[in-house]
Amino acid sequence: MLRTVLSEVFRFAKPKGLISENYAKDIIPKPRPKDAPRANRPWKVEELDTALRLAPPHIRAVIALIANTGLDPSDALSLRRDMIKDGVIWANRGKTGQEVSLPISGRLKSAMNAAPRHNAITVLANTRGRPWTYNGFSTVWHKWRKDQVEAGALPADLTLKGLRHMVGTILREAGMDLRQIADYLGQKEEAMAAWYSRDADLSERNRAAAELLDAEIERRTKLVKPSLESVKPSGRD
Repeated sequence: MLRTVLSEVFRFAKPKGLISENYAKDIIPKPRPKDAPRANRPWKVEELDTALRLAPPHIRAVIALIANTGLDPSDALSLRRDMIKDGVIWANRGKTGQEVSLPISGRLKSAMNAAPRHNAITVLANTRGRPWTYNGFSTVWHKWRKDQVEAGALPADLTLKGLRHMVGTILREAGMDLRQIADYLGQKEEAMAAWYSRDADLSERNRAAAELLDAEIERRTKLVKPSLESVKPSGRD
């Protein structure tokens, strides 16, 4: 992360003549330790249900919006009311500029209807009815999560980004292909969809493939056997 941030700072500063080189560009990234804890793991549905049940309204609204759209937390917090037209969220990802169009599902509509009323320009607002800043919500979220961890209600490794991974995982397990997942998450490349859904349990999806493979091997075996039986070994005089 430090390397990435410095590289962006240097990339900005070099054309302005503030530095002569991007000193972070050629640094070899340090490999992530294989035994390091997983960052931003997907939430389990039971954890989502518990969080939505225990969270105060202003936090619950944020969790619900991210969990039902897969929006990046920063994009969810900055989502404006005028970005919703005819039951569809039209937005651009802050990180990549990629456009996303997300129909508002029944679950999301119910969650938004249950959210605290306010007059902010954004869909989400803090307890004072003003738009969230990312740092502001991050502080509130971490304090609330800490309380839930100490109470034994939620695990300590839950992150808001993990909700985005949860969406990708669920969609992959439900049968969506990588292009569809990429479009839903606002990713240009299918490789990123694969990254977000890499924890998907595909065993049930692959059951049909396993049965098809089994049947096909059996069918081809039956085709081979008759031809083998027709070949008789030649005898010697």
